[in-house]
Amino acid sequence: MSPNETPDEVAPKYESAFKGFHIRTQEHSPIDAKRIEIADELRAAADELLATSASLEELEESRKMINQAVTRLQSRPHSHEYMGPAEGSLAPMNSFLDRSPIIGGINPLSVPMQMSIDGDGEKDSIVVGHATFTAAYEGPPGCVHGGFIAAYFDEVLGMAQSLSGNPGMTVNLTVDYRSPTPLLQPVVFRGWVASVDGRKISVMGTLHHGETLCAEAKGLFVSMRPEVFQRLLEIRQSQPT
Repeated sequence: MSPNETPDEVAPKYESAFKGFHIRTQEHSPIDAKRIEIADELRAAADELLATSASLEELEESRKMINQAVTRLQSRPHSHEYMGPAEGSLAPMNSFLDRSPIIGGINPLSVPMQMSIDGDGEKDSIVVGHATFTAAYEGPPGCVHGGFIAAYFDEVLGMAQSLSGNPGMTVNLTVDYRSPTPLLQPVVFRGWVASVDGRKISVMGTLHHGETLCAEAKGLFVSMRPEVFQRLLEIRQSQPT
């Protein structure tokens, strides 16, 4: 918010941004595309680190190569900028999506899950997330850790509740695990709005491997006022890198 703007004037800008922060508005820049390629390599490196039979010398050589790359990146300025001007408004930056630990292509912690909307994008639509979890996400032998399943449900249900038009933040998330979720196999998350009561948005979801129901989820979200979203962004962007 600029010094000359009142909260009432700036709120609609942040409201528009918040309602659309699950939506990509443009193609990746060449720099972000390269970041995604690096994140892909880091995901592959994590899987190899868990399974490799490399010798101590080979591991040390690999460590030095990785350290050299990290040192190079650390030499450049850092930024927490999530939003920026677009035709005079505070439109969401695509890097906000790409930094997500669940769907973010730039974030090597993510699978990343591929999201889509089954429907016209209105409240009755269903959010669909496709994912294949690798060994880095293992809990029980050969199966996905339940904590990751809950986190991915939170993302899917969070996107579903945003279709209500007044998105908010998670208040409660309950997951019932029905069957082990296998590693290295495609799975599908689905989420939809069950009801809206004032600021309270109830959502539901499922996780399937083929025809097998692996888990079900229920979530309660409460709509966030635009000025609160604004305040969160300002706090984040003021934090040291």
